[in-house]
Amino acid sequence: MKKKILPFFALTALMTITGCSGTGATTPYAGDDGEIVDHSKDVTFSELTEYDIGTKTTVDADKLSELGFSETNPLKIALVTDSGTLNDHSFNESAWNGVNEFATENGGGTVAASNCVESGSIQTKYYQPAEDHYDTQGRLEAMKSAKGWGADVIALPGYLFQSAIKSAIDSKEFDDIAFLALDCVKEDSDNNNAAFEFTDNVTSVIYREEQSGFLAGYGAVMDGYRNLGFIGGMAVPAVVRYGSGYCQGADAAAKELGLKNNAVKVQYYYAGEFGPTDQATSYANSWYQRGTEVIFACGGAVYQSVTSAVNTVKKPWIGVDVNQHADSSLGTAQQYCITSAMKNLKETTKVLLSDWVNNDKAWNDDMAGEVVTVGAKSGNCVLPTPETTGDDDCWGFENFTQKQYDTILEGLKAGTVKVNSNSDNEELSKNNFGCSSRVAVNYIVA
Repeated sequence: MKKKILPFFALTALMTITGCSGTGATTPYAGDDGEIVDHSKDVTFSELTEYDIGTKTTVDADKLSELGFSETNPLKIALVTDSGTLNDHSFNESAWNGVNEFATENGGGTVAASNCVESGSIQTKYYQPAEDHYDTQGRLEAMKSAKGWGADVIALPGYLFQSAIKSAIDSKEFDDIAFLALDCVKEDSDNNNAAFEFTDNVTSVIYREEQSGFLAGYGAVMDGYRNLGFIGGMAVPAVVRYGSGYCQGADAAAKELGLKNNAVKVQYYYAGEFGPTDQATSYANSWYQRGTEVIFACGGAVYQSVTSAVNTVKKPWIGVDVNQHADSSLGTAQQYCITSAMKNLKETTKVLLSDWVNNDKAWNDDMAGEVVTVGAKSGNCVLPTPETTGDDDCWGFENFTQKQYDTILEGLKAGTVKVNSNSDNEELSKNNFGCSSRVAVNYIVA
C-alpha cells in the first residue's frame, strides 16, 4: 500500500540562515502595491536544440555476425567510471546498466557475479580509476586498460572526461576505438576550457536537465509545497540547468495557481563537490527544521547529505538523474523520495550503442564528432512514473496528478512550454533565476 506522507502544506515563514548571504529571503522581489514583477527578462534566454536519437535499442538481425562478431570474437564494450563508484545509484550506475542491458538483450550472456557480461557475442567490462587518481592521467590509464582488454567501444559518463578525451585524440592511440561520452562538451577542462574538436570516432550526448528540473519544481508547487530547497553538487552547466529549471517550474505552477508575491520560497545552495559534505548536511537539517518542506538533492552523491537529514526529520526530498525511490539502500529516506528529476542515461546508452552497431560500427553522420542534445522529446528528461519504471510507489505526489504531469510533459515535447537553458550561474543567481516575484530564491554563498 502506498504510504500517505504528503499533506497539503500551508505556507510557513522562511527564516534567514545565519552566516549565509542571499537574495530572495532578505530582499523581496515584489513590485509596488503587490505588482507581480517578471524577472525572466533580466536573464538571457537560450534554448538548447534537441536531437531526436530515436528509441531503438535492438541490433538488426544478423548484424553482429555480418560485422564479424561472435562468441569467440565478441563485441566488447567497456565503461570507465566517473568520480565515485560503479554502484553510485546515480550517473555511473545508470550508464553501466545501459551497457549491460544492451549486451544481454542483443546477444550477450547473463550478467556474471563480476557485474559484467562475460559470455556471448557481446561482452562488457568496467574500469574504475584509483581513488587517489581521479585526474586526466588516471582516467587515461583506465581507458588504456580498456583498450588492452580489446574494447571496441568505451563509454565515458561525466563531464570530467573532457580533458581525457582531448588527450586521447591528441595521442591517436585510440583512433580505432569508439567513444560514447555522456555530458561532455568540446572543452579542455585542464586548459581553461579551451575549445577543441572531436574526431569522428567520438560522440557525446548532453541533456536538457532544465526540463527535468522544471517538471520537479512544477509538480512540487502544484502538489502544495511552498517552501522548497535545492542542494546542488558543483555549479557546472548540468547542475545549474537542473536548479534553474526547478525554480522556473515552481514559478510556472505559482502563476497557474494565481499565487501572490513571495508565495514560494526556495533555499538554493551548491556544496562545491559531488559528494556528501558536513556543510550540506547541516544546511539540509537546518532548512527542514526551519520550515523547508522538500529539498531537491542534485549532483552525484551530494544527495546523501539530504537523505541523512531526511532519515532524521522524516520529510520529503527529490532525487536526480535516476529513479532514486527505487534505491533500497536509502533506509527510511526511500519512502520520502516523492519524485526524481531524471536523465534517462540507461536508455540513451542503449539507443546509441544500437545505432553504432547498426550503422556498421560508426556513429551516424549527425553524431560523429558532435555533441547532441536530448530531452523530453525522446523521453530522456522526465519524472518517473509507475508505468515507465515498474516502481509502483515512485509517484509520491498527493495532489499533483499523473494526468496533469502528462499535460505539462506534452507541452515540453511540443515546445509550447518553454524552459530557459541558460547555465550562467552568476547571471541567474543575480536575477532570481529568471523567476517572477511569486518565487523568492535565497541564493546562499557559504
